[in-house]
Amino acid sequence: MSVSLYEHRLGGLRWIVLSGPDCEAFGALGEHVRAELAALAEAWPALPRLRRHVSGSPGRDRLAAVRRATEEAFPAEWAELAAFAAGAGVPFDDLALLNLRGDLGLVDGGIGCSDLGWRRERSVVAHNEDGAPEDVGRCALLTMTTAGRPPVTAFWYPGFVPANAFALTGDGLIWTVDHLPVAAPSPAAGRHFVGRGLQRTARTVEDAVGYLRSRPSAGGFSYTIGDRAGRVVSVEAAAGRHAVTEAGPGQGPLLWHTNHGRYLSGAEPEADGTSAARGQTLDALGVPSEDPDPSWFLDVLTSPPPGGVRSDPGPDGRGLTTLCTLVADLTAGEAVIAARGEPPIAIPLADLAEGNARAQRPFERDDLAG
Repeated sequence: MSVSLYEHRLGGLRWIVLSGPDCEAFGALGEHVRAELAALAEAWPALPRLRRHVSGSPGRDRLAAVRRATEEAFPAEWAELAAFAAGAGVPFDDLALLNLRGDLGLVDGGIGCSDLGWRRERSVVAHNEDGAPEDVGRCALLTMTTAGRPPVTAFWYPGFVPANAFALTGDGLIWTVDHLPVAAPSPAAGRHFVGRGLQRTARTVEDAVGYLRSRPSAGGFSYTIGDRAGRVVSVEAAAGRHAVTEAGPGQGPLLWHTNHGRYLSGAEPEADGTSAARGQTLDALGVPSEDPDPSWFLDVLTSPPPGGVRSDPGPDGRGLTTLCTLVADLTAGEAVIAARGEPPIAIPLADLAEGNARAQRPFERDDLAG
């Protein structure tokens, strides 16, 4: 199978479609974005701080432990990153350090995303991807197709393993990801690599939950996961421990998550972050008496505080910024994606997973209701 790579757009969002054997494909992806990654200091301002953190104990010891565990447990995913680094012409050790940044006990303030999950008659998973202002326009959707596996589309930060925002597969499985701050990581594999392995393995919610329970991560991610059958669950995976909560009878139809542990200790909100405030906003949402349509989720995620949880940079142009909003209606088989500053676009989930841009259309309020 030869490598194919082309780029088109979903509304205002870059969309790269990549196919071929894993390492060869990621090498080609690195070459495709080589010019963008030429200035590491500008692209990743966190890198100097990470280097200082691992220049002595305990950071150096944690890095050695998590690298060893990742290489042993996830050799294919580790090789993908190495191939990408070679194609991009950047030092592999720098990319490895950046991708393990949440697994080394270095808690950064201001990191955040927000998730909503819903299950009653309708099942919905929704997500705000929040990042740095300089990531606006830089990030992309990345569709990956390899023979023998269903296609996967993920939101991708160039230079990073495509596993820390949201992903959906050709089997109809979707999950969204929130960073969890872990000051005392376990000597397990890096969370990005666990997440990339999930893309290769799981086809249902049950598969995903079993996978995450059996593959601990050093740092922490929260996953909100849904599938074609309509199940919607939240899985917190942090420092080798897990907590699972399912939307529906007993729990109630609405799940929410931001960037701290709701069900696990050891992932408390960062003092200078906004996770607790966003969580309070989502916790205060009234539960609709009838199943809300995608517009309701879009309004919550794209409205600024106090009514919503959209993040905007401060007057100095810095700070947490909502880059992209996703609302996935599992019942209707449709997604709505809104890149920052762009009108929302609707697309069937199957076409989104397969990299087919032809089926996209402007989203009209309530056009997915039913």
